[in-house]
Amino acid sequence: MDNEQIKQNMSDKNQWTRILYMVLFAIILYLSMMVVWLVVLVQLLFALITGKPHQDIADFAADLSQYVYRIVAFLTYTSEYRPFPFSDWKSGGSLRDVTRNDSDVN
Repeated sequence: MDNEQIKQNMSDKNQWTRILYMVLFAIILYLSMMVVWLVVLVQLLFALITGKPHQDIADFAADLSQYVYRIVAFLTYTSEYRPFPFSDWKSGGSLRDVTRNDSDVN
C-alpha cells in the first residue's frame, strides 16, 4: 500500500462516519451488557424461587441477545447494517440475515 492510498483512506468521510457510529455502538454495547447481567440475575432469582425462568423476561433476553449480536457484527465489520436506533429493534430476520452486502445498507 502506497502513501497516496493511505492518505485517501484517511480522508474518506465514510470511514470517519463509520468510526463515529462504532464509538456510539461500543457505548451502547457496554450499556447493553449491563442489562444482560441484570436479566441474568433476575432470571436466576425466578428460577430459584419458582423453579423455572420467567417467560416474558426470556423473550426479552432473546431479543436483547440478537441486538447485541447485531452490534458486534457492525463493530467487527461483519455487517454494514446499523442496529437500533438506526433501524427497527427487530429486523425481522434471523441472526444469519444480519450480515449484508454494501448494497443492502440502510
